[in-house]
Amino acid sequence: MNKKLSLLTAAATIGFASSASAQGLLNIGRLDDFDRSVPLAFTVGLSAGYDSNPNSSSFNEQASSFIGANIGLDYNTGDRRTAYNYGLVYSPLYYFDAPYGQDDYLHNVRGSFNWRHRVNPRLTLSNSAYLAYEVEPNFGIGASVARRNANYLYGYESFAATYAWTRRLSTVTSYTLYGVEYDSDDLQGENMFSHTFANEFRYAWSRVDTLALTYRLQIGEYDNGLGDFTSHFLLAGLDHKFGPRTLGSFRAGAEIRDRDNFGTDTLPYFEGAFTYSVSRKTDLRWYTRIGMENTDVGAFGDRYSYRTGLTANHRFTTRLAGNAGLHYIHDEFDRAPENQQAFDEDVFALSLGVDYALYRNVTANAGYSFTMSESGSEFRDFDRHLFSVGLGARF
Repeated sequence: MNKKLSLLTAAATIGFASSASAQGLLNIGRLDDFDRSVPLAFTVGLSAGYDSNPNSSSFNEQASSFIGANIGLDYNTGDRRTAYNYGLVYSPLYYFDAPYGQDDYLHNVRGSFNWRHRVNPRLTLSNSAYLAYEVEPNFGIGASVARRNANYLYGYESFAATYAWTRRLSTVTSYTLYGVEYDSDDLQGENMFSHTFANEFRYAWSRVDTLALTYRLQIGEYDNGLGDFTSHFLLAGLDHKFGPRTLGSFRAGAEIRDRDNFGTDTLPYFEGAFTYSVSRKTDLRWYTRIGMENTDVGAFGDRYSYRTGLTANHRFTTRLAGNAGLHYIHDEFDRAPENQQAFDEDVFALSLGVDYALYRNVTANAGYSFTMSESGSEFRDFDRHLFSVGLGARF
């Protein structure tokens, strides 16, 4: 596992960016995301805050104040034929009263590299790579555990070729690999690596509707070997333009999962996304995914999940902007080991933030987040409040 994830790390370190812009759940219905209006930017920031439950404890909450910083780089370049974006952000945190078993000093590093090249009018190649070493769950990715534990390494690499056979018919052929590796000894068995091969036939039914038929082959391997599987996805879908800046993308069908240890099942699968953008003032994005996911709990063989989330950004004035996020996850853990029972779990996560431009490139910010888990396992119940304020500059 370590060697495999190291290879993925090497692939992803070709370049970086400060956000997981086009992978995981955020990749549903999105082809590329290139902003060449700001070719090169450096960011620096300082923050301070209060965390009511830093280690997501169920029985022994120990609050702590903290300070943090971030240093980042973003670079966008290219033209209509070829475009790139990459960068890097490092965000250390220091807890003054860290709970027992948690380090006072925490490291968070995130980055990605995206490129797109139009070989000719028919063929377009694209790539998305993302790498993160962080401690907080990232609900927009949907790959790590939903509670804070210790740092984890997540890597994602996806290459796609889009070919237009006619003015209406095109295909998208892709290969994606991703992996998760946890620092915590309690989660070592949940380290996993996945390969996905996919081919999608797309037919432009009208100016606003594109029909899609998709086949995916996914192969997953876990360190503990219990969750190893091979899955076949058969999906039908629709991409619909509700307006010039509003797009919906939906895929539905079945996953045929062949497990090495727990037999074969056919399960419903759905993914959907809705993107709404009004100039530079308002951006709204909703996503949903229903299907099998990484188990992340001991020796359980199955985790069937329903995830949905809404993120929004709005600029109220030239100086004041706000953002919000709301995520909900319902998990059904099954194929329990001996002496344990299957259980369900619900996780709610809310985040709110505001930015106020003090000067042209200096911004004051404040944020609040709330996470709550209601689980059939009492050892996984928790709630957590986090408040922060800070200053940031962009050059």
